[in-house]
Amino acid sequence: MTELHAVVIADDITGANDTGSQFASRGYRTNVAFDPNAPTDCDVLVVDTETREAPPTEAYDSVRTVVAAHDAPVLYKKLDSTLRGNVADELTALLDAATPDLLLLAPAFPANGRTTEDGVQLVDGDPVLQTLTDSENLPSASSVVDLLSSVPYPVETMHTGIVDAGRQAVRSRLTEIHRRHNEPTVVVADATSQTHLRSLADAADRLAADIAYAGSGGLAGALSLSPTDGDEGAVLGVVGSVSETSFEQLTAVPDGALVVLDPEAMLERPEEAAASALGPLLDAQRVHGFAVVTSAASPGAVDAVHRTADALGLDESAVKDRIATALRETVRRVHESRPLTGLFTTGGSTTIAVLDELDATSLDLTGIELSEGVPLTRIRGGPADETLLVTKAGSFGEPTTIVNCLDFIGTR
Repeated sequence: MTELHAVVIADDITGANDTGSQFASRGYRTNVAFDPNAPTDCDVLVVDTETREAPPTEAYDSVRTVVAAHDAPVLYKKLDSTLRGNVADELTALLDAATPDLLLLAPAFPANGRTTEDGVQLVDGDPVLQTLTDSENLPSASSVVDLLSSVPYPVETMHTGIVDAGRQAVRSRLTEIHRRHNEPTVVVADATSQTHLRSLADAADRLAADIAYAGSGGLAGALSLSPTDGDEGAVLGVVGSVSETSFEQLTAVPDGALVVLDPEAMLERPEEAAASALGPLLDAQRVHGFAVVTSAASPGAVDAVHRTADALGLDESAVKDRIATALRETVRRVHESRPLTGLFTTGGSTTIAVLDELDATSLDLTGIELSEGVPLTRIRGGPADETLLVTKAGSFGEPTTIVNCLDFIGTR
């Protein structure tokens, strides 16, 4: 049976499907169920309680029942991005039943014009109450904090200035809030972009606290379901492509998870470049659940490689050979230090070099594509036998394809 990685509780079917799709689109087996005791042979279970228009007590009881029925590393309460429904009652039920240290609440869905600024939920820049025309299930306030006035737990805020400052600032604020309270605490977070939501999710995921989540499909799309501690995070990405698409995808890799090989060492002493990268890559695996090594992460880095090659008198063929040697040697060293459970490669020559270094004899095709033209395979033969491998052409994919693939294989 598949291990359950996340439980999502939604109050209507459209929200359940919308939020579940945020996980399914990244390759997670996602089921939407209408019974709180539904079987859990999936990665992500989304339970639709159909309580958007229910009496508050019924909504409370329904959410509490779902929380009690399922245990998963990630617990997510899906909220309508216009704050309709029994928001306070359902969040109270989650807090009562799960008793997390923190509940990170970020209802923004920037892709659909829903943002949160100074704790106020906006639709296309206007307070939500000024934009809703139907009279059913309207929120009592545009201020998220005011909306939660009946929640019997502390409610703190995280405004745009902190979220703008990035993951470390968010992590520091969450840590401060956690230390000040000895009971479950709600943290209402501003967000005006998907980058903000990724910063919130990444910081929370790496906090030494039990955290539950609440939000719309926006925050769900930013959450990682990868393990982030111990030796479980033996996942490595290897990027040998220097396409613009690859560079854009590398910008989505979390701070500290990306290691760029030194151009001089890579071309003059490839084995030394691999040895120098080993420590940072192992550290990144422990912290982030995965690590990525690349020969270049920007056009400027490619220029630096060319200048170094010119200084060393290397032609294009020699440059490619030495880059491949550095990358394949890096993979070997990482695998010998902590056997890989998952591997991602981009660029055909890079993939072949890595498979050759690992003495692979063949690949089993699983029939799963994490996105168009990005298949999930399994290595056969050699020391990495049965290790999952995702391969991608350099120009394929969306901006988050690399991190989505690493996230997925980290949970298998």
